[in-house]
Amino acid sequence: MLPAALVSLVQGFDRVQRDVADVRERLIQTAEAAASDEATLLTSGSQMLRALANQPDVRSGTAACVPALQNALKGLTYITNILRFDAAGQALCLARHAPETPTDASKRIWWPEAQKRTDFFITPLAYSNVSRTNVIGGVLPLQTATGQFDGVIALALDVSWLDVPLHTRRIPAGAVLAVFDPAGKMIVANDFPIAAKVFANRPAGVQRDALLSASIDGRSWSYVFVPLLNNPSSIGFAMRNRTLFASTYLHVATDLLLPVLMLGLASAAIWIATDRQVTRWIVYLRRIATAYAHGHYAIRPVALEQAPAEFRMLGETLSTMAAAVQDRDRRLREALAQKTLLIKETHHRVKNNLQIVMSLLSLQAGQLRDPQAQSALRQAQNRVNALALVHRILHEIEDFGAVDLKRLLEDLAHQLHEGAGAGRRDLELQLDIAARHAPSDLAVPLTLFTAEALTNAFKHAYPSAARGGFIRVSLLPIEDGKLRLAIEDDGVGVPDAPRGNGIGSRLIKAFAQQVGGAATVSGRDTGGTIVELVFADPLCDPDGMNFDEVEKNEERQSALL
Repeated sequence: MLPAALVSLVQGFDRVQRDVADVRERLIQTAEAAASDEATLLTSGSQMLRALANQPDVRSGTAACVPALQNALKGLTYITNILRFDAAGQALCLARHAPETPTDASKRIWWPEAQKRTDFFITPLAYSNVSRTNVIGGVLPLQTATGQFDGVIALALDVSWLDVPLHTRRIPAGAVLAVFDPAGKMIVANDFPIAAKVFANRPAGVQRDALLSASIDGRSWSYVFVPLLNNPSSIGFAMRNRTLFASTYLHVATDLLLPVLMLGLASAAIWIATDRQVTRWIVYLRRIATAYAHGHYAIRPVALEQAPAEFRMLGETLSTMAAAVQDRDRRLREALAQKTLLIKETHHRVKNNLQIVMSLLSLQAGQLRDPQAQSALRQAQNRVNALALVHRILHEIEDFGAVDLKRLLEDLAHQLHEGAGAGRRDLELQLDIAARHAPSDLAVPLTLFTAEALTNAFKHAYPSAARGGFIRVSLLPIEDGKLRLAIEDDGVGVPDAPRGNGIGSRLIKAFAQQVGGAATVSGRDTGGTIVELVFADPLCDPDGMNFDEVEKNEERQSALL
């Protein structure tokens, strides 16, 4: 009997370990499902702040900022206030205001974190003088076009709205749910007295994979924590061990007694029971989990009718999780499609409006007899044409964050070459442009810089009677992760020198400052003029690493795997 008893002990110990692992996963899955409503509430607040941050009036804190914030609050009873602070922490505008409302955020505990972060985060529990309730803050740090800290836009969320889902959500009987702020303070709970005792020794950091325990009035509890939106704020979920491990106690007793009473049939019974009651369901759920890991969320674990309750519950949890992820992906795709359509329409209309402006300038120039006035209008037409070209390309591409500089500059150079009648004067256009993609806020000043330099070259470098020559446009990488944009000719030179006061010189310097570069105008050793702009390569980080090469290496590694 001793060997049978030893085998029973080993089996019982193994069963306990597996049940403990299953309990931990079940608690984590249930806690994640329970956190979905709170996460959705915080996500909606984050999305609203990002939408408001894109409004120029809110961003700059003009007089129209307050109405914009007040309009955003309409119908949102769970948000008590929206505030915009500048980089020094001073309030630019508030949706709601009370006499004792603090207008300096630089002394608040979360301000240093806002200066370091770029993503949405949650602040600890605080009392709102405006709503006279306890609130938690949602803060979205803002940056300027050059990446400098530009203050924050924040909202105040009434914590009582976090309490509603806790009491309406279906959870196991006797279970305890609680929400904690980033400082570790419990905000709301479905049973506050019990939750305060269970989570009294909560660790400082949120440990998602840790199964923790507590003893309250002689009863043992197990609990886990799940972070909210990758922030220190979290949701805790706890259940009594008697409920969690009821099946474990039964399994241990069975493993200890059956081998003694039925030693002859033990091997066959254990093999059959394990295969039919455990292994195949684990294998089945593992295939389901593998499918979810590869993004196939439409699959559902429908073959668990004969499975034990734990596996059915785990299957239901997996199915609920997959449905939630699938619904979220659908809504994200719909929102992205709508945003893409609106952006395309915006660029299309801007392009059409700019073409109308060009036509008006052309008509006006045709009615003038003063050559200088005509030339000025033609130059303005070329600048407007450069802007229209940028918007035409933005309307045609899928990725609005990256403009093909090679295509943009080549199209611009050919249009200006043709518009200046350079072909009839035997002026050769030479292009040497490296393949680069840049954000639209960088592409616009680069286009205007090129248009201005090319227009000056066609106008001043070659007198009307001169024939033959070349104009070269190049965009090539140089050392220290920078790009050099150069427009050079072999003509008589451009009189609008960099130290002059002409509008061309001022525009060239202004466009160079917009891209954070340095512009120079100099003569060539063999005659002619070089206008060049040196600026940071948008594909390189400060250490000179090329992001395109990094992406190619990652794709090659993924293909090998």
